[in-house]
Amino acid sequence: CESNFKAANQLNSYYKSNFLDDTGLFGCTCRHGIPIKFINLRNIGERYSLAECLISELNNLFPKDSQSLTILYDIACSLHAHVMNNNSAINFIKSKLNWGVSIFHAYAHSVKCQLKYHPRIQEGIGLTDGE
Repeated sequence: CESNFKAANQLNSYYKSNFLDDTGLFGCTCRHGIPIKFINLRNIGERYSLAECLISELNNLFPKDSQSLTILYDIACSLHAHVMNNNSAINFIKSKLNWGVSIFHAYAHSVKCQLKYHPRIQEGIGLTDGE
């Protein structure tokens, strides 16, 4: 799915944000929508490293013996591939991560991707939408 999404293009993200002071807000909430951590995207675009940073910080908030963290993200399929194939900053916790694409973006993904990452077929996500 990665080639279908502008957000997955790391280089395009850099060039697009080159002329903007504030380019957005990137953050995470709990499954109830309560904010946990947000990062101002000042002079940078959306990058995998931001998601990795937030995931690492989430991991530090919970006891080390926590069973798992479920990550719902617009391009979770490509972030998951990045984490599995690269020397990612979160390699040390990748075995405890479950991945899903947020519900609003899920139907824009390929059928193959939906079968793996759609939140309605992932165990333990329930009706959480990831938005």
